Amino acid sequence: MRNKLAAIAILGAAVAATSAQAEDIRIGVIAGFSGPGTSYGIGIRQGAEMAVKEINAEGGIDGRKLELVVVDDGSNPGQSVTAMQRLINDKVDLIVGGWGSSQVLAAMEPAERAGMPYVVVGASNPRITTEKNKWTFRVLQSDTLQAEEVADIALKRLGLKRIAVIHDANDYGVSNRESFVARMKKLGVDPVEVQVYQTTDKDFTAQLTRIRASNPDGLAIFGTIPAAPAIMNQAREIGIKAQFLGTTGIANENLITLAPKASEGTIFATMFHEDVDPEARKWSDRYVKAFSGGSQPPRPVLAAWEYRAIKFIVAPCLKKAGTDKDKFRSCLTTWKGRIFGLPNEAYFDKTNHLVQQSVIVQVGGGEFRAYKGDK
Repeated sequence: MRNKLAAIAILGAAVAATSAQAEDIRIGVIAGFSGPGTSYGIGIRQGAEMAVKEINAEGGIDGRKLELVVVDDGSNPGQSVTAMQRLINDKVDLIVGGWGSSQVLAAMEPAERAGMPYVVVGASNPRITTEKNKWTFRVLQSDTLQAEEVADIALKRLGLKRIAVIHDANDYGVSNRESFVARMKKLGVDPVEVQVYQTTDKDFTAQLTRIRASNPDGLAIFGTIPAAPAIMNQAREIGIKAQFLGTTGIANENLITLAPKASEGTIFATMFHEDVDPEARKWSDRYVKAFSGGSQPPRPVLAAWEYRAIKFIVAPCLKKAGTDKDKFRSCLTTWKGRIFGLPNEAYFDKTNHLVQQSVIVQVGGGEFRAYKGDK
């Protein structure tokens, strides 16, 4: 009888283990699928869908399928907190996504309290990755590094002398302005004019009129779609001929759609370009083919980082550590590897920020092109 009970217990444990093994791994995705961040959110969702489809087609993670739980935060910080809490309450295993520094800074607080792994792909404010944030990881360059690199290009390579700045009043715009201006001053140059606007503004005549009076040869625009292309269009309309500069906020294909002539020649730091290496080009071609003809156009820039984060960072750690949150987090802290579109091996530093090289691109001929050098 004792042997029989033992056999039943072993059988029960085996059935339980098989049942647990078959459970889907649930990945939450937060982004703006409405509001001003919609065009960025579309790319994030497409990248996640592509990565999960491929991983599941290959057998999932040790036989467990990945399931996406996608939540719209309306491109709004308050709604982003609500979206994060919903995913925490729904007991997802981890979250990959997030667009907009203000949204992510708000949403990461409940994630940190709950011990929820949060891999950020679309927000660059330096405060997102600090040593006090245990559960939040970021896979793109911070505003500080991007803005400093763009300042170096403007002053050292392009030889610009009179640079004006216009920036969004949100966390992204302010941190870029601070880093860009600080780097300019370190190189011995002060901006000739600095102007600010609100994210939802549509008319920038007052700010641009003041900028025009400063006679700039460069204009750094630290904002996102749709404000950034509107600023470019209005700047050209009132006669500002300055070289446009920026960072990852304008790394959105809608920049060219909304400002086809005015955006020509713009130089900015971004997180992906298909011509960095052959693998990046192959992925981009597959991605565009997969999402062309749908209700939303392909958006490679943010899709690339969502895809790469899930495929090359999250999936290997899930395979190694499973869904135990502490073990998964520990795996992320020690992760290092090669990812297409990055020239060198990447790894997370002690603040959970992925160390990598920026990608500099220039708008030319109605497309984003890898920046080759001076004008």
